[in-house]
Amino acid sequence: MRAVSRTRWLVPCLLFVAVAAISQTTGPSNAKSPGASTLAPKSSAALQIALTFDDLPAHGSLPPGTTRTEVITKIAAALKLARAPSVFGFVNGNWLDQHPADISALQAWRDAGFRLGNHSWSHMNLNQHPLEEFQTDVIKNEAVLAKWKDNDFHWFRFPFLAEGDTREKRAGVRAFLLQRGYKIAGVTMSFADYLWTEPYARCRTKRDSQAIAQLEGSFLKAAEDNIEHYRAMSHTLFGRDIPYVLLMHVGALDAEMLPRVLDIYRSHGFEFIPLEKAEQDPFYAQDSDLRLAPAPDMLEGAMAERHLAIPAAPLPGVQFENICK
Repeated sequence: MRAVSRTRWLVPCLLFVAVAAISQTTGPSNAKSPGASTLAPKSSAALQIALTFDDLPAHGSLPPGTTRTEVITKIAAALKLARAPSVFGFVNGNWLDQHPADISALQAWRDAGFRLGNHSWSHMNLNQHPLEEFQTDVIKNEAVLAKWKDNDFHWFRFPFLAEGDTREKRAGVRAFLLQRGYKIAGVTMSFADYLWTEPYARCRTKRDSQAIAQLEGSFLKAAEDNIEHYRAMSHTLFGRDIPYVLLMHVGALDAEMLPRVLDIYRSHGFEFIPLEKAEQDPFYAQDSDLRLAPAPDMLEGAMAERHLAIPAAPLPGVQFENICK
């Protein structure tokens, strides 16, 4: 990544921080035992979730002795073991300008049978740039994605989940993406996994096993706590569980913890499904058909649109800025 983008994962993600600002701490950082949901099931239908990963081929700092290809290979192996189908990884091609050998990380993802989508060339925040500049950035990324002829890359994940700060920009970017044949990958479940990336690299560098254990435990707890958080919003809005779309990143701690994270989702009764199947739900209609007017594709946005109180999001329980400094 260029210097300007090296800090992007430290910038608060819209999805997490919009609700965390009104949150309170949730107690110790040790993970709850899987299956400890307090949200009573309201339907006999299986819970469904599509898994997606952002920032391929490179997200954040790496611990010593770790490569980008190793991280993505480990993530892909966990997904295959869990029989997760048709998982999308969303690519920023600018990393390859300075690190061309890391194309092998993208190849490892494709070799595992998973798909690549567009995350813009430079992880550009549409809210902070003119629409025309953003369009150029998206198109530039297509040259990287087109290297795999058997991969339909026409799914787009907005960097920072920023879809435009004006009505004109939101309408304009949708018209642009429609013209180029894209659908939008929404996000309806997350646990801000990117917050752990830099602290984990620092603690691995210092070989601080106690701090690493604290990060691992809080990572799993955040994954589990946020299941109930997002399910509660879905039930408030619709009286049911929509098929969720999970956002994670290709960080080094994600690679280590993913088998246990996937076990947590399965213990809660989730079935892993393709992104296309999840977005057949009416909630995602405006993402699948860009001819429709913009509408929220995050549950927080849908709650706000209906003037409903957004429940307090679980907080990580770790002082990221201080650990292993």
